[in-house]
Amino acid sequence: MHETGIAAEILDIAEREAARRGAAGIAAVTVRVGDLSGVVAEALSFAFEALCAGTAAAGARLHVERVAVRARCPHCRRESQPGADLVLWCPDCGQPLDVIAGQELQVESLELREAV
Repeated sequence: MHETGIAAEILDIAEREAARRGAAGIAAVTVRVGDLSGVVAEALSFAFEALCAGTAAAGARLHVERVAVRARCPHCRRESQPGADLVLWCPDCGQPLDVIAGQELQVESLELREAV
């Protein structure tokens, strides 16, 4: 399950930023996960929760924002949102589409606990 490695990296990013800002801990992390990223949101959340135990992020919430697949035709510039079948061909001119969204996997924001 590669989600454990991804969750560990998210936690590392959050802990480094919390330390850089002098925060007491981490309350929440928001990540953007594209439908084509290969990441299972539920598995990522489970792994994140398990890894946070005993760290500055203990009890932190992981918010996963799903990013739908969007594509653009390089020929006619039409944007589309492919369905579940992921047909990546322009419905107007038949050219292959360029994926412009849906591959993301990024930390979007952190909610830090203030040092007392």
